[in-house]
Amino acid sequence: MKTIQKTLILASVLTMLFSCGIPRNISDSKGKIAVKDTISVADSTEYELIVFDPGFDYWFNSRGFSKSQYSNDYLRSSNLQYVNEWNSRFNRGDRRIDSYIAYDPFIKYDFEFNYKLFMYFKYFEESNRTKLIPGRR
Repeated sequence: MKTIQKTLILASVLTMLFSCGIPRNISDSKGKIAVKDTISVADSTEYELIVFDPGFDYWFNSRGFSKSQYSNDYLRSSNLQYVNEWNSRFNRGDRRIDSYIAYDPFIKYDFEFNYKLFMYFKYFEESNRTKLIPGRR
């Protein structure tokens, strides 16, 4: 019995230690998108968006999107609106949304990050035949 207790305590301690080294997530473990941050040499933080939804990469790569039609300010503004609506639906229990997105309006995410997040919202709308923000194209 004591061996089992020691094993459980050791497993708990190891879990806590390893969880400290896990990258910050933009959604919980059940979510479909996550942010991985890394510290660069110049002491600035870089963010990488990882989409866990298996259909997104195919959808994204099979369409001829033009990045030049968007500015980073437009994408940032749009993402703030999408994230607010996404989180509102998550809090109301919308079954299609199983994660909370912690998109910080005070962080200056780069163009690639904002573009990919914006495109994920477009993918979500298309694949679920719904508009997160009614009236928005």
